[in-house]
Amino acid sequence: MNRILKHSYCRFALVGGVGFLVDLTSLILLSQYLPYTIARGLSFWVAASSNWWWNRHFTFSDNRHKKTAVVEWLQFLSGSLMAFIPNLGVYLLLIKIQPFIHHHELTALWPYFAMMPGVFIGMCVNYSLSRYWVFRDHQIKP
Repeated sequence: MNRILKHSYCRFALVGGVGFLVDLTSLILLSQYLPYTIARGLSFWVAASSNWWWNRHFTFSDNRHKKTAVVEWLQFLSGSLMAFIPNLGVYLLLIKIQPFIHHHELTALWPYFAMMPGVFIGMCVNYSLSRYWVFRDHQIKP
């Protein structure tokens, strides 16, 4: 297990898994009171903030942080927003095709299933931006 966690991408994916649970839990709670699209945007912000903290203290903890936490957090949120564009696009597309689903059980769960593909698309973009911009080790030139 230590061998797997030695690689920052594996740690990033683990943090992303926790972030997905934060995202999903937030979406479930917020969608009880708000439309799904607004709940989705807010759940993303909560999860991205959680992911920044875990990535700073777990994934990229070896890197020397020369930026203030606020600057780093804002950069991480900016990178996450770039990764969120295809994430939200896939979500809205899948929400739009929901009327073609005729099974009541799947229809009720569809808004939650619809968020999954976009999360995976955004992860690759987000890792690259995090590794080479937000949490870049200032000792090593990129």
